[in-house]
Amino acid sequence: MFTAIVVDDDYPVLQYLSQAVKWNQLHIELLGTYSNGLEALEAIRMCERLPDIVITDIGMPKMNGLELIAEYSSINPDFAAIIISCHDEFHYAQQALKLNVQDYILKESLEVEQLEQILKKITHRLCSKQDQLAEFQHYKQLGKMNQTAVRNKFLKDTLYQNSWSKHAWIEKAGINGINLQSKQYVTMILSVDRLNEMTRVHRLNDHTIIFAVENVLQEILSDKGNFVIFNYNSRDLVVLYLTDDPSVEQSYVYHMMQTCITNIKQYLKIHVSGFIGRTVSKPKEIQDALLPMLQELEHRFYSAESSVSTWAKQEFSKIDMYQEYAKYYSRISEHIAAKNQSGLVVTIQDWSNWVKASHFHPDYVKEWVLQLLLDLHMKIKVTLHFQSEFSDEKLYLTISQIVTLSHLSEWFLDYLSRMAAKLSEITISSRPEVIKAQQYVIQHVSERITLEEMASYLNLNSSYFSRLFKRELNINFIEYVNRVKLQKAKELLLQSNKTVEEISDLLGYSNKSYFIKLFKRDVGTTPREFVSWDRSQRMMETV
Repeated sequence: MFTAIVVDDDYPVLQYLSQAVKWNQLHIELLGTYSNGLEALEAIRMCERLPDIVITDIGMPKMNGLELIAEYSSINPDFAAIIISCHDEFHYAQQALKLNVQDYILKESLEVEQLEQILKKITHRLCSKQDQLAEFQHYKQLGKMNQTAVRNKFLKDTLYQNSWSKHAWIEKAGINGINLQSKQYVTMILSVDRLNEMTRVHRLNDHTIIFAVENVLQEILSDKGNFVIFNYNSRDLVVLYLTDDPSVEQSYVYHMMQTCITNIKQYLKIHVSGFIGRTVSKPKEIQDALLPMLQELEHRFYSAESSVSTWAKQEFSKIDMYQEYAKYYSRISEHIAAKNQSGLVVTIQDWSNWVKASHFHPDYVKEWVLQLLLDLHMKIKVTLHFQSEFSDEKLYLTISQIVTLSHLSEWFLDYLSRMAAKLSEITISSRPEVIKAQQYVIQHVSERITLEEMASYLNLNSSYFSRLFKRELNINFIEYVNRVKLQKAKELLLQSNKTVEEISDLLGYSNKSYFIKLFKRDVGTTPREFVSWDRSQRMMETV
């Protein structure tokens, strides 16, 4: 379904067009009606969906229709514009043509049927344009995807079949358009760092991300001749370097891998790491070299991200990691209680250095972190009568998917910092009624909660509860409810694919405009601007 807005300072015209035109039958959603160009432009900037069609008058206060069309063209160059105006002067028609206006209708001759016919033509044209674009993209990618699929199957056969002779293997590769004629092969993998984080930041699925990385890699290495690239899964690419004398070319291979990592980071804002394995000469040796590199991720744990490393199996310490558990648990608990962010930073850095120096097994380290967080959750629940919103299952899944110590340390610090921020909302008051109210709000954030309902839940007089809450927390109850809801809104905006309207409904706001107004007052930006800002910040951090 397409979208449209109507802009006119003549209210009867707005009312007439919004009611008389059969929008649904035309498969058009009317997003709104506005009294001048400036009001329409501001609404567009706050809207979750941009209008495909703009129907506007010319002469209006603050911003006329031609100015609106010119401004909106910089936001969405592919929209269609219809002018409905009293002006029939030639210079207005000239300006409209320059702005690529589809139709120019005089109000005195306006009929709904005429406008509906114009809208039908526009939606048909927009549909055709969308179909052509989709078809072009499909055929553009089909060739690449078919070629990639052939290479992927050949790689899987190489890794999991044991009957290859080198001659048969090279011949099979040639049939599939892959030149592997060489004495020896340097085995390498290129792996996307923090894949889950990359999918969230770029709002792309993991297959799209690895496909983009592979394309850049192909562009860099295609004219080098001796590099052959395979896609192993949604995180890892396999690279074979064909050589007759690997000892001479080791530094060249290292340099090219580092060049690829730098360029992928620059062009895609995606971090990848490279691992160089053994130099081999036979298909069975390729199996033996690559499978551990691809499957035994624990040996990557202490590697630096966004760099090239020589892959080797690690020896891990047998020392009991829990000997230092009480010390770190105590320090972290104290810093959270005191809201001491700098103390948390120093402690986690010290912890990370200790883990790296001790060289514990990665599974052991992750288990240790999970246990500490679960113990902190239990302490909060027992002492503050507060149930954490973070489930044990979600914690386990998140921690288990982290590959490197540097990522785990950053995530650990961020999690503790967010936990401290959450606790600051509920530890100000010592009154059990207020703590219970706060607990209820956080656990029922999706519901519409009024002061009277909360007072009734606590068996208190509403006026008394209102005064008590304000005295204890220095904020009135409704403001507190909105603060908790808006904090949840920020999390949903950044961590889900829900629209602003869906989040507004989910948090119990029946009016989306009111939710956006509250959000802007609290955060300083609209929800859409907040997401754009956060994405730009994360992009800058990855540079």
